[in-house]
Amino acid sequence: MTISKQAYTEITQLIQEGECLNAQNLEAFYNWSEASYGALEFDPVQQQRFDEFCRSSCDYASMRLHMGMWMLKQALHKDTPEGYTPTYSQL
Repeated sequence: MTISKQAYTEITQLIQEGECLNAQNLEAFYNWSEASYGALEFDPVQQQRFDEFCRSSCDYASMRLHMGMWMLKQALHKDTPEGYTPTYSQL
């Protein structure tokens, strides 16, 4: 599976947003969760896992945020777009 430059950039932005997201702000968390789910469409398996652990879970939002961040980071390191060189701020 190959990730596009656009998806790579979008996931990077979602990771940055998630790092400063207050999981207690449920509206912001759900918006972030929906955007993250959509960004993972290039990898249906990872998208399914994200759905199970972050969108459909009954766990606390902070745990779901932590799992979602981990999954987004895994998606980035799993495959980088061809010819794309991330800067240090994007890692």
